[in-house]
Amino acid sequence: MLWAMANGIIPMFHFNENPILFVLLIFLTPIWISFHFFWVHRWLHLPWAYRMFHALHHRNTNVGPWSGLSMHPVEHLIFFSSVLIHWIIAAHPIHILFHMQHQALTAATSHTGFETLKAGKRDILPLGTFHHQMHHRYFKCNYGNLEVPIDKWTGSFHDGTEESHAAIMSNKPRPAD
Repeated sequence: MLWAMANGIIPMFHFNENPILFVLLIFLTPIWISFHFFWVHRWLHLPWAYRMFHALHHRNTNVGPWSGLSMHPVEHLIFFSSVLIHWIIAAHPIHILFHMQHQALTAATSHTGFETLKAGKRDILPLGTFHHQMHHRYFKCNYGNLEVPIDKWTGSFHDGTEESHAAIMSNKPRPAD
């Protein structure tokens, strides 16, 4: 992608051309990644796609940081395809590097087994591990992440309560809060 940018094949812009958009893209990238992840993850749970590609990842029922990127090569292509948005929306190489680092690091942090990173008694960084552990335990819930609440909007959110567990197990999604 960086080669394609340097050779004018895909759009690129520089900070001095539009500093506001440059900074805005840093904040919009995680939102795009969340949106993309939810929908490709739902697709990977279609029975045939699950059998062919995603079942390998779900062998990790007790998740750890290495299980975040433990997946079939085709699933890797699908998972990292969110970066292809930059073939349409102009960006800078810094945005591409940020995008890919964010994508890879959140795969590890959402599988750490820890809900939050703490400094002393203060929560510094929510990792969302409980949310994703529920997905690995029950398969048909929590397809997305906590940054964008698509699971709540679509009724596939499992927060660990008996109410949400009953709804997920009965295939009757709860209405969004």
